[in-house]
Amino acid sequence: MSIHKIRSMIRSILNEVYQSHTFEPVRGDHVQNVNPGCKHFESQGIVVGLDDLPRGAGKVVKYICTNSGPTWAVGDLLEKSLDQLEPM
Repeated sequence: MSIHKIRSMIRSILNEVYQSHTFEPVRGDHVQNVNPGCKHFESQGIVVGLDDLPRGAGKVVKYICTNSGPTWAVGDLLEKSLDQLEPM
């Protein structure tokens, strides 16, 4: 593996960790799923709730979709871990 690819992967990991600790939406915020490995990738919505995961493992955001995609529709309620989302 090239040094460039390794550095890129490290930056990506550090960026995800940083975002997961700095971005915490509140009810009414707009979010977007930025996890390309998720079946709801690029879903967008309005936050309706935020729950803690067991043992302080993170947070789960509940949001109502405002766009449609191959596996979701407008109005669907999705729950995603905080590290998969970014503010819009």
